[in-house]
Amino acid sequence: MRQSCRFAKHALALLCASLLVAPVAQAKLEELADDELSAITGQAFINLTTDSNAGINYTRVNFGLNIDTQLNIKKLQLGQYNRAGELAGSSDILINNFALGTVGPNDTINPFKIANPFLELAYDGNRVVGVRIGFGEAKGTLSGDIQSLTGNIPVHIKGTGDAIYNKSNLLQQSALFLAGVYRSSIVEADAILVNSGGAADPVRGTMAGIKNGDGLNCTSGCAGGWTDALLGGFASSNCSILGIQTCFNLSQFQSLPVGNTSDMSNMQNAAKGFFISLQTQDVAWRDMDSNAFVTALQGAFMNLPKYRDANGNLVSPININFDQAFNGIPRQDTCLGSATAGC
Repeated sequence: MRQSCRFAKHALALLCASLLVAPVAQAKLEELADDELSAITGQAFINLTTDSNAGINYTRVNFGLNIDTQLNIKKLQLGQYNRAGELAGSSDILINNFALGTVGPNDTINPFKIANPFLELAYDGNRVVGVRIGFGEAKGTLSGDIQSLTGNIPVHIKGTGDAIYNKSNLLQQSALFLAGVYRSSIVEADAILVNSGGAADPVRGTMAGIKNGDGLNCTSGCAGGWTDALLGGFASSNCSILGIQTCFNLSQFQSLPVGNTSDMSNMQNAAKGFFISLQTQDVAWRDMDSNAFVTALQGAFMNLPKYRDANGNLVSPININFDQAFNGIPRQDTCLGSATAGC
């Protein structure tokens, strides 16, 4: 379990580092009367909780913190070992020039916001079988040169039909028009980790896209009810709908919004349930939003699931438009000084 123990040490060091920047405080103990004590309530900044499920016991260290960070890591690589059916030498998770948060003009910091981080261990008897670092809520920009991902990372694509038309030939445009989808129509789709054939691929995936059998939904500006019926016949197959590309290399998405980043002044519409874990077997971890258990596959696993927003709607943690899906998202600056990546 050396992989998991190393990860636990690094994860704990990362959380503790954020505390070391606090100024030194000096104080002395003073006795309080009983009536003064009765008027005081509070909670420890660190607390422990335990859990159990299907023969696995859990101990979680909760850090009652709100953290604003701008973080750069040259290489985030977890789970490099030979895995059946996967390329030799590949890793479960490999992101070069990984970063949380961005740097704006004049080296201003646009932080990545984290609320209620935690570190958790999973035990089978007296044997540690898994460790994870997680965030109760997360919001901001995640950047990196993504080489491979293992996990659960749903993406929602929404935008006008204009970008789809721009990627279509005349015959495909005619089919879209006959289906009642126009350049001004609002079209949506869900994407997940897939392989080059469009099948779901949660292990060392290098692409994201609309999986086989799923399609487009037109939610505004369409011809009418028959549009959905026609679109239903245009399911994605082998990474295309009507010959239009529906799978995209992860490497072209160099900066991704986690949660709704349009307003970074608070934690409203932050993504919930984000964690990275290592386990020697499949381990079910409790989701911090739904309270249900989410199974992380053996090895390294990243979980950035759908969650309920303030209105109770189930939303994806990453939302992009069709122009970004087709053409990629350029990296935002994450370095102080002249470099934009790899600092």
